[in-house]
Amino acid sequence: MSPAIKASARHWLAGIAIAGVGVAVSRLIAPGFDAPGRAATALAGQLIALSGLLIILLGIRRRLRNHATDDPPTVS
Repeated sequence: MSPAIKASARHWLAGIAIAGVGVAVSRLIAPGFDAPGRAATALAGQLIALSGLLIILLGIRRRLRNHATDDPPTVS
């Protein structure tokens, strides 16, 4: 397994875990609060979930960059 794929896998695992925590906060914990607390907790959970998706995006970006530098351009 190449280092780019290993790094991408780490990003995927971390991103999924963080996004899952954010969804759990937003969907499971936030409804237990009153209106102001519910809104703030739901917003925090959504931001955590989006940050998890951003981590996955960064892993994909790194993998694409490493793949682009590994392959020399073809000349026809």
